[in-house]
Amino acid sequence: MSRSRESLFDRWFLAIFLIAILLFGGSARVDSVGLVIVRTLAIVAIAIALPYWVEERGRDRLQRCRPLLLLLAATAGWMLIQIIPLPAGLWSALPGHGELASRMTAAGVEIGWRPLALSPGRAIHSLLDLLVPLAVVLLVGRTSDQDLRQLPLRLLAFLGVAAVLGVLQLLGGEGAPYFHRITNTGAAVGFFANRNHHAVLLALYWPLLLWYVHGRADRAGSHAATLLGVLGGVAMMLAIMATGSRAGLAIGGVSFLVTSILLYRMRSAAVGTESAAKIVRLTLIASIAGTLAGAAAMLLFGAGFMDRLDQSDVVADLRFAILPTLNAMIWHYAPFGGGFGSFEAAYKIVEPVNLLSLQYLNHAHNDYLELLIDGGFPALLLLVGWGVIVWRAAKRGWQHEQSAPTDRIGILVSLMMLAIFAAASLVDYPLRTPALAAMATLATVLVYRRPDIPSARRKGQKTSAGFR
Repeated sequence: MSRSRESLFDRWFLAIFLIAILLFGGSARVDSVGLVIVRTLAIVAIAIALPYWVEERGRDRLQRCRPLLLLLAATAGWMLIQIIPLPAGLWSALPGHGELASRMTAAGVEIGWRPLALSPGRAIHSLLDLLVPLAVVLLVGRTSDQDLRQLPLRLLAFLGVAAVLGVLQLLGGEGAPYFHRITNTGAAVGFFANRNHHAVLLALYWPLLLWYVHGRADRAGSHAATLLGVLGGVAMMLAIMATGSRAGLAIGGVSFLVTSILLYRMRSAAVGTESAAKIVRLTLIASIAGTLAGAAAMLLFGAGFMDRLDQSDVVADLRFAILPTLNAMIWHYAPFGGGFGSFEAAYKIVEPVNLLSLQYLNHAHNDYLELLIDGGFPALLLLVGWGVIVWRAAKRGWQHEQSAPTDRIGILVSLMMLAIFAAASLVDYPLRTPALAAMATLATVLVYRRPDIPSARRKGQKTSAGFR
């Protein structure tokens, strides 16, 4: 493949792959048809990316991505251990399994050889879920920094389409287009099955806007992009309000304000001239005021908007009501956990009678607690390992001797995206959807990649690139 064709392939394949995952990977259910599509796409992407890594030019980047690949390998290893069949005596001696073994014996059910995971099929699904993050690591790792700068515009365009689709779903009634069989019917969910996940995706608009604006090489184009991007951000904030997701409103609002402050502080570097900077400043102030006014109008006059917020009260109350049960489950299965993907089965065993209702709980709505219940203390170590990787990478990139001030925008963008996912995971399970897992992996790879800074560029020399 020629160099020009290879560059064109890299530039478009990564974007097409991510958009395809966002299209079909919006459900966390194991019976979703979209899972078959996204896993097939991930296998194809891995097969396409692997030859690059065995070539000489890919070995240096392989060294840089090694901690992430090792982390994925360790996660896969722990999942594999959880699905290895164990003899009945050893299985019964595992924490949390003895009581279940006694009930099975009393019911006349033979224990036989069983894996640690209470739901082996779901554990296998969890293992297969790693295909998408692995594909993203391999694809982003082989993509040049110049080609990466083309990515945010394509993602921003997709977010715009998703926002419009969400509004159409809200206005369309029974005939509204939905991508998933089991979904929040009547709500704005976009390409997702859950409105909270749709709101989290839309909240990524602002860090992606920062990445795009500071990745442009031309000042005039950067000026126009900043103005249009800020105005688009107002529409995106209103689209998040339309979802009726309280968590999405909070996360999106903070993301919007943080990005506005950053753009305001860096307006001169972003647009080049003082007059252009003044226009951007006025646009930012007007955008914030317009968003606040729109929010106030929806709160005061939008009865449907308030109804959608009130509908989430039941789920929110349940999240707090089950916290003692979730805490007990963590220690019941500690230190090894009940098996990845086994939360639903484990919760049914201990579900309090006073919390029984027509609603069923398939996730803990707090991914940190569910991670401990499913994966035990080894999963906690893996999470801490990921945090250490991100922290060290961000610190090293920030203090790199050849990093220019605007290069650090890339680090801020990645950390903002990861912060959005971290906050959303406190009250929901966004990263259990392949779509948002792919975006979180993208942010992790970008913050971890050491800057490919030309040796001719001295420390402090400015560049418009977000990632160099």
